[in-house]
Amino acid sequence: MATKMAFEGEIYYGAKGATASTKLTNVRDVNYNLDPKKGDTTTRGSGSTPPITSQRVTELGVTIEFTMLEKTSDTSLEALKAAAFTGAAVAIRTKDYASAKGFDGDCILDCKKGEPHGAEQTWQFTATPTAEDRDPQLYV
Repeated sequence: MATKMAFEGEIYYGAKGATASTKLTNVRDVNYNLDPKKGDTTTRGSGSTPPITSQRVTELGVTIEFTMLEKTSDTSLEALKAAAFTGAAVAIRTKDYASAKGFDGDCILDCKKGEPHGAEQTWQFTATPTAEDRDPQLYV
């Protein structure tokens, strides 16, 4: 099996409530961050040796970060900026590669605008799941 390269990954956006179907092509970097929250399940044991710390997952948190170049002709970028600035949810879908698995759900967007001296302007988005219209799926 061949190693997959970054450019083979896919990210889509669309209207909340349905699986995203518009492929984002003006994207530089995509990061899928899984952050499980854990509860302590450590017990004292027999008291003859120090206990070994143990935990159990209590919640699954996820964020999807992606960077887009500022292109005034990119209608997808404009739609994502509008959603971020109004607090509207959008559908986000990621895939490891074509027909592979990834996140599918509605998200609220945070954004950062980059205007570094001597470089291109960028928008960095952070998508956080919301369950307004449907439950997020982490790996489908």
